[in-house]
Amino acid sequence: MTFKEYDLLLFFVHNKEQALSRKIILDGVWGYDYYGDLRTVDTHVKRLRQKLSKMGEQIKTVRGLGYRFEVKK
Repeated sequence: MTFKEYDLLLFFVHNKEQALSRKIILDGVWGYDYYGDLRTVDTHVKRLRQKLSKMGEQIKTVRGLGYRFEVKK
């Protein structure tokens, strides 16, 4: 796992069960001064899901918004 993927995972854990827009994720993980595409988030989420295998299914896509990290109970 890369440092950025780890930062992304921590961001999801700290904001569990909340629907987060790509912009919020980008600002929270990459910083407000990051100049790049919102699709960067999609690419990193895809890679993180793959590396987490079965646990990656807990990162849900919120259509039209972004992502949500669901905690299994």
